[in-house]
Amino acid sequence: MRSIANLLQPYNLQEFLDNNWTNKAVVIPSEGKKNFAHLFSWEKLNYILNFHQLKYPDIRLAIGGKVLDEIENANLIKSCQSGATLIINEVHKLIPEIAHFAAEIKSDFGYANQVNAYCSWPEKQGFSSHYDTHEVFILQVDGIKQWYVFEDTIKYPLKEQKSSSFPPPETAAYLNCTLHPGDVLYIPRGHWHYAVACEEPSLHLTLGIHCKTGIDLLEWLVSELREQSEWRKSLPLRTNADSINANVNNLIAELHRYANSKNLADEYSSYLDSLGKPVAKYSLPHQAGFNIFPYGVQTKFRIPKFQRVRIHELPDGCGYKIVVAGKEVSVRGVTSKFMDNLFSTEFFTGEDVMDWLPDYDWEIDVVPLLSQLVVDGIIFVG
Repeated sequence: MRSIANLLQPYNLQEFLDNNWTNKAVVIPSEGKKNFAHLFSWEKLNYILNFHQLKYPDIRLAIGGKVLDEIENANLIKSCQSGATLIINEVHKLIPEIAHFAAEIKSDFGYANQVNAYCSWPEKQGFSSHYDTHEVFILQVDGIKQWYVFEDTIKYPLKEQKSSSFPPPETAAYLNCTLHPGDVLYIPRGHWHYAVACEEPSLHLTLGIHCKTGIDLLEWLVSELREQSEWRKSLPLRTNADSINANVNNLIAELHRYANSKNLADEYSSYLDSLGKPVAKYSLPHQAGFNIFPYGVQTKFRIPKFQRVRIHELPDGCGYKIVVAGKEVSVRGVTSKFMDNLFSTEFFTGEDVMDWLPDYDWEIDVVPLLSQLVVDGIIFVG
């Protein structure tokens, strides 16, 4: 949890998890000890606007509590001059520094996230009071912005339970704070909030954490049960209450049996890990099979950072299955020592592999093994 601990400094991570996570908003002043200039800036905002052809709603405008229509994007500068907040979705897909930051947070939390950028103008309010259906961290990059956070009116709202369908709370804000560059504000899912830039333009990033819920677990379980004909079978006709009651009770009993016969927690965790995607998945020409060993046995390789890796021994005991970043790759004829060392360091060389596999031949055994891992995107030529 190093990445989130660094983000929250000087606030204690355990205190945050015990008192605030999913429960209560908190502002963490930077006290001049950190800033987010390495992640985002006005220069990087201009780079996105000038060199990426963004389309609505990935780029949109809002003012006075209303998101403007797509046609207003054609007059983006004029709208900004009029005080409209500029929103750019998923900047972690556009800026490498933010991509690595988001990947590290995802590795720690174990759930997907998204980073959006917001540019606001003095004393103008883009959005009216609303809540988000995910956990939110506000990272103030530049300028000063006033925030108001209210209690939730629906506990742990799901994606389809949008704030636009509910009236905002009538009580006063329980947190009223001013964010300066480097400050962080955490807002739990479902807590109403709005913000107004102060006397200068404001630039901030919003890190959204998309945690899974019990409903998501059940939906995954349903997708697993779809593979069994017994669950796809029609229920009895409702001409006889006894027959349908017996059938439903039998299905409930079968569900208990199925759940008890499986390690559902581990299987669901494996499923979530399989959804992961690497920060950078391309490495040409190496992944096309060319120039993989430019320095022979001294060639350096690297393991992509911030990825959750699961290793399973193959049923025949002759190798291992690697599950990482949404891919499954089987490698045969390797030892447990090799697998342990492979993912315990960020960088290694061909010489290191020969130490891990002392009885193996470089040309006959190791070169094909490493070539497979490079082509499959498990390791990169470094």
